[in-house]
Amino acid sequence: MPATKFFKGLTLGRAKTSLLLGTALALTGLAFSVSQLLADPKPVDLSESPFALTTNMLAEWQDGDVIVFVRHLERCSRVDAACLDGPTGITQRATATGLAMREQFAELGLAASDIYSSPLTRTSQTSALLFAQPTANEDFLYQCKDDFVKEALARKIPGRNLVLVTHSSCMDEVNESLSYAEVDYKYGAAVFLNVESETKQQILGFIDTDDWLHTLTPRS
Repeated sequence: MPATKFFKGLTLGRAKTSLLLGTALALTGLAFSVSQLLADPKPVDLSESPFALTTNMLAEWQDGDVIVFVRHLERCSRVDAACLDGPTGITQRATATGLAMREQFAELGLAASDIYSSPLTRTSQTSALLFAQPTANEDFLYQCKDDFVKEALARKIPGRNLVLVTHSSCMDEVNESLSYAEVDYKYGAAVFLNVESETKQQILGFIDTDDWLHTLTPRS
């Protein structure tokens, strides 16, 4: 084979390979973009979002249209730390966090709120730290069944907010039931759900324990 034909064939082969590679990359990028569009939305961290989203949450709270799910504080049996009152409860160091959250919930205003807690020790201890008034216990707040959201909605009184102290598995159930992407909610995280009707709900966002102050304060 003449050298010119050999090099011409080699050049064409490289061009064809480059074209195929470029096409494959383009298709991969397109597939990724489509998957992103079709993926379930992820609840927003209100501390990292525009303050307009926090403002919207506060307005819904004032109208009494919110259910807030609160994960219990740091579980003693999962960490190497002193327990508040036995291994089935929360840690001693979580006390300061709970008292700080109590101030923030009081600032939100709880006069038009109903509060329930899972009866387990760690949630009962969390409730006692977060709220001045005693809270009623509800078994569904630790059972975390498929109808968890329906159970919560059944206890929501129009014009009154509902505060539910629960567990991470129940909060996962909220995300799944409402077609939101999974979030690894930290101890003490509060997830705010807007209840427009029995058939339409929207997660307004969540606040981690350390983020309350700068989340509720207007940001420039």
